[in-house]
Amino acid sequence: MSEQNHHKQHEYDTSINVIGGLKDSHVIYKAIESFFDEADSLDELISVRNEFNLRTERSRSRVERAVKASFLNFINQDHQDLVESIFLGDTPSTEINLILFWQFALANRLFFDISTHVFMKQYFSGRTQLSKDDIIAYLKEFLVQNKQLELKWSESTINTLSTKYLNFMAKIDFLEGKRTKSFKHIKTSAEFLVIFLYFSKLFDSNSHNILKNELLPLSFVTSEDMVDRLKKLSAKGFFNMTFNGVDLNIELIHSYKGICDVLYK
Repeated sequence: MSEQNHHKQHEYDTSINVIGGLKDSHVIYKAIESFFDEADSLDELISVRNEFNLRTERSRSRVERAVKASFLNFINQDHQDLVESIFLGDTPSTEINLILFWQFALANRLFFDISTHVFMKQYFSGRTQLSKDDIIAYLKEFLVQNKQLELKWSESTINTLSTKYLNFMAKIDFLEGKRTKSFKHIKTSAEFLVIFLYFSKLFDSNSHNILKNELLPLSFVTSEDMVDRLKKLSAKGFFNMTFNGVDLNIELIHSYKGICDVLYK
């Protein structure tokens, strides 16, 4: 499979329902860490120690499948090296939620679409809240426009997807509130903006122009701010860039495995 727009090849699935039902995001970090720990495994964490606190064998295997598909699904070795170095390095825990967000978007097409077309659109529009109805409306319209996908989602599936999406976003601290969810202000640090460039390259390996990369909205940085901020970061030697007033071309100069060491040394 070509790596370009890798997850465009994926079928739409409803893993969001399982992931949004987990008790908190901390268990997802532990799952990722256990995957990279030679003395541990995801199966050990879920089935033997039952750290997800699940009652039945069936729900344990369902959660294990969803976590693997959503967070331990790597496009290539570079991708795996990047996630491993983030989780096993000195990455500030306050920002690791952004990694879960980008990782889920890379692995799950439906999560990427809702995040791009509903969450980020509303976030950048200056609205203060996101409701379940916003997502339901998007999903219904999506089904109408994509009949060829033959997705047989019932009303209750659409309803659950919308609720669980909001639940997940609240668990990673991007939304707050009980019934009505309000946006929290997300600030992408300089280091995480550099890491974002690596994720965007994985998302579309053939494109150098970050302003044309479909992952761009998920950086929480507007196109205008992106130009200014990347100029400063490029001057520090984190990557090379050229900007001609239209295209902002990025050339990564550090390895996926080594970028965190460069950023947090």
